[in-house]
Amino acid sequence: MKQTKALVEGAIMISIFSVMMLFYLYVPLLSIIFFLAAPIPIILYTIRHGLKKGIAAGAIGIVISFLIGSIAGLMSAPMLIAVGLGMGVFYSKRQPGNAVITGALIYLFSFLIYFVVSVQLFQVDILGIAKEAIGQMIPMLESVLKQSGASEQDIAKQLKQFREMQDTALSALPVALLIGVTLMAFVNHWFVQPLIKRFVKDMPTLKKFKDMRLPKSMVWYYLLTLLLMLIQTEKGSFLWLVQTSAFQILFILVLIQGFSFIFYYCHEKNISKVVPIFAIVLTVLLPPIGVIVRIIGIADIGFDLRDKVKNK
Repeated sequence: MKQTKALVEGAIMISIFSVMMLFYLYVPLLSIIFFLAAPIPIILYTIRHGLKKGIAAGAIGIVISFLIGSIAGLMSAPMLIAVGLGMGVFYSKRQPGNAVITGALIYLFSFLIYFVVSVQLFQVDILGIAKEAIGQMIPMLESVLKQSGASEQDIAKQLKQFREMQDTALSALPVALLIGVTLMAFVNHWFVQPLIKRFVKDMPTLKKFKDMRLPKSMVWYYLLTLLLMLIQTEKGSFLWLVQTSAFQILFILVLIQGFSFIFYYCHEKNISKVVPIFAIVLTVLLPPIGVIVRIIGIADIGFDLRDKVKNK
């Protein structure tokens, strides 16, 4: 009876997933909505019937997506199904925070894998294309500056600033990617939250920002990344992108952990919320202060500062 029920529900969920993929691939105006909603049936099925049956249903979903959308369907379906499986496992364990983190990490690694595949197999260097497109703008900018009557010194200064902005924009790509995948995971959580209550009783809410704690292994990842940054690589190369991506992502995570501890400390000591908010604003205006916040974040992860604050 349970087996039959699992098969019926699996067929229904795969059908819903396939319809969402169809809209995502062929209805441009609604593609973003259905892309973010596509993991929902996989999440619900994994919650109901476990990871193994979820993987089986996901495999069928990948085949159908390939039949529906050819290469486009084959490229997008595995990522969406993996997100659904990963988030579904943690939702079934009543861990919504870990579900969101898992979803964001799967999105992140999926995009990185797609980037590697596009470079190695299809010889399509997305980063190189972006650099080339920006580089083609330099002669146009130089021409405009000459027509405006700017001096050679001013033109050289403006072009130098433009190239520096180009390097900044390229190095900011990892940060933009991290923010993007995190937002996507939160949207998935927001979409599925009303439905989960019917499948999982007493589902806890997401922890408050002040209670966020990264695993202790994050300290070692951060130190390893600092060592990798000592390796000299060509700016703009794939290895350079990996170095800067890993460093900036862990930089942000440790910084967030530091701010989380500041909020926690102020809450425990009955200090106004204005203080931690002011700390964030001050860090944005004076980046060197971020070093202190990162040290606090690392200490909080590695030495359990919260326990020491609580015990006092």
